[in-house]
Amino acid sequence: MDVKPFRGLRYSTGAGALRDLVAPPYDVIDAAERQRLAAQSPYNIVRVDLPDDGYSQAAARLKQWIDAGILGREARPAFYAYRQTYRGPSGEALVRWGLTGMVRLAAYGEGVVYPHERTLAKPREDRLQLLRATRTHLSPVFGLHFGAAQPLDDLLASACQGPPAMAVDDRDGVEHRMWVLDDPDVVAAVQAALAPARIVIADGHHRYETALAFRDEERERLARASGAAAADAAGAAADAAANYVLMVLVDLASRGLSVFATHRILRGTSDLTADELLRRLAGAFSLKPVETAGRDAAAALLSGLEGLGPDPGFGVYTGKGRGWVARLTDREAWHKATVGKPDAWRALDVAVLHGLALPLGAGLDVAAQGSGVYLAYTRDAAEAVAAVDRGEGLAAFLLRPTPAEAVRDIALAGHVMPQKSTYFYPKLLTGLVMAQLDTPVGL
Repeated sequence: MDVKPFRGLRYSTGAGALRDLVAPPYDVIDAAERQRLAAQSPYNIVRVDLPDDGYSQAAARLKQWIDAGILGREARPAFYAYRQTYRGPSGEALVRWGLTGMVRLAAYGEGVVYPHERTLAKPREDRLQLLRATRTHLSPVFGLHFGAAQPLDDLLASACQGPPAMAVDDRDGVEHRMWVLDDPDVVAAVQAALAPARIVIADGHHRYETALAFRDEERERLARASGAAAADAAGAAADAAANYVLMVLVDLASRGLSVFATHRILRGTSDLTADELLRRLAGAFSLKPVETAGRDAAAALLSGLEGLGPDPGFGVYTGKGRGWVARLTDREAWHKATVGKPDAWRALDVAVLHGLALPLGAGLDVAAQGSGVYLAYTRDAAEAVAAVDRGEGLAAFLLRPTPAEAVRDIALAGHVMPQKSTYFYPKLLTGLVMAQLDTPVGL
């Protein structure tokens, strides 16, 4: 891995309270949330990162903020240590360290950066248009690194003894703190620790692939301008910022890394009854009833899933307090359906649900369109159960979180995971630090 410090672009103290300026990642912001964020300040980052008046206006707005001193660039190249303190799934206090820097772009096949999910053309084009207009990485890709020479958490914690340069708490109660690391010895230590590491993208696949496309466009532009071959032009500008992407790197083995499950609600099934769904599932799964009377049905089902151990499975809720834990029993059918898939993929609860249970039980291929049967998604198990009780779905499927190690193993095997297999928490804030592409990176 080649990771370099850069002269970060960040809000000045005169821009206002940081909590009014930053935002979650663009792809988790709906229209109402965007309106709320934009109303907080005329300088909230959504006005550039998620513009409602076009890409050229976003670029003009960003330039205006820089010219007015709302945003200013760091005097020297630096890394940015990013600490997030939050409550984990069991209520325990957790700390997650990340290193914000510019990571040299590598195609997926080069053995440095690996995806774990597929991307869609429309979001890629949206982010590319914005990057072309602003020539700025506005929000970081979230990368999980593994194979480092030493634990990065320890290195960052020891380097961040003084007060942070940026501090803000979000609406979920997550504490976001960031330190500027511009000491050459610290920079060198970070680079040495990360040199042998590799990366699995946690969040930001569209932004990463956009950065790759933009890099290639820049190489072609330089080649045309100089009359040289694209490869020669790229070599002459090896440290050009367009060859890098803004990324926050988190240790995949960090205790502070949380991956939440995303639960499913089955909708559009007017010709299917709950009893018929269960009958079909019983052909490949054992269905153990879960006693929910007088208990929170979601909590009871999640507790029941703990008994699955290493066997793949999921919880099924069909309303009126009726719930089951489904355990895969027909392994022969599952192996036939997953020829060529690695064992880590076959062991995923979400893979079994999408690859066998839903086609078998509801005739639903989630990769197909237009069947009328579809899934809704929620991170809240109680909400999934409540939706079924309200008549807003035939059944809810509750899942265990996907282990981070499985994300790595599947990515290294050259495969991607089913849709919405992971929900990494907490999310990274947009607007703490940005990276302009008009100057080289590095010291």
